[in-house]
Amino acid sequence: MTEYQQRKQERVEYYRKYIYGWKLRKCIACNGSGYYDHNGSPKCDGCNGTGKERYKDVKKTDAVATQATDGFC
Repeated sequence: MTEYQQRKQERVEYYRKYIYGWKLRKCIACNGSGYYDHNGSPKCDGCNGTGKERYKDVKKTDAVATQATDGFC
C-alpha cells in the first residue's frame, strides 16, 4: 500500500467514526433557545448555549457498518 492510500484510509476511517451520521436537533433542555429561562439565566449546559444537540442517526450508522471497509473508490 502506498503512502497516499494509507493516509486516505486513515481519513476515511476518521470520517466514518467521528463525522458521518451525526445530525443536529433542537436541544431538549432549553427547547432550542440556548438559555434555561428567559430572565437572564445562564447558557444551557446541555448544548453549550447553541440550542442544538448532536445525535447519531441510527439508519446511517447501520448502513456504514454493513459496507466493506477494505475497498475504496
